[in-house]
Amino acid sequence: MENNEDLKYHPHTKYDGSWWENDAQGIPLARVCDKCRAAKLAKFRPEIRSGYNQSDVDEPIEPDEEITAATA
Repeated sequence: MENNEDLKYHPHTKYDGSWWENDAQGIPLARVCDKCRAAKLAKFRPEIRSGYNQSDVDEPIEPDEEITAATA
């Protein structure tokens, strides 16, 4: 039996019974089957699959360093 780590890389082809699993916006995340679905989708945050807006996925941006005459 394959372990969870092996299932992360479980290969698929177009006509093998697998399907594309999409995020809430319809963007494809991974090609999965019943056997590997949980392992492949585990790397995504829950809100990616259930619905999100830009504020859910924005990460804080570090401010730019101030440019001084000495460094310019």
